[in-house]
Amino acid sequence: MQSRAWLKQDDQFAPGKELFRSERRFVVWAYALSHSQLLLRADQASHDRHRQSRIDLLFKPVDAMKTRMDYDGLAVRCASTEEHERILRETGHPAAHNTTRLLPSEFPIPWSKIQAAQMPD
Repeated sequence: MQSRAWLKQDDQFAPGKELFRSERRFVVWAYALSHSQLLLRADQASHDRHRQSRIDLLFKPVDAMKTRMDYDGLAVRCASTEEHERILRETGHPAAHNTTRLLPSEFPIPWSKIQAAQMPD
């Protein structure tokens, strides 16, 4: 099974909206500063003798990030309005044309997030 979803329209990023969830283990697979992109990957794994497909989550363009190197289970959601404003203040990014995706975790850092600029049409 192959599934692709490209999320880049404003109406796809409602504050607090969950965009993706998986119980699988994800790792930071690649970050390319020159292309402003971050790739998180859940490799193929054998579970009850059934091979699972690989899952790649690509974020681009990435303006700022504060994230872990791995996640046991992953949820990607849009920041609430308050979280979005706080993160923009902390990173010093202008508010125009930015969306914020959060990666909730139990890791003891103030927030785990990926800041991605909205793609112009």
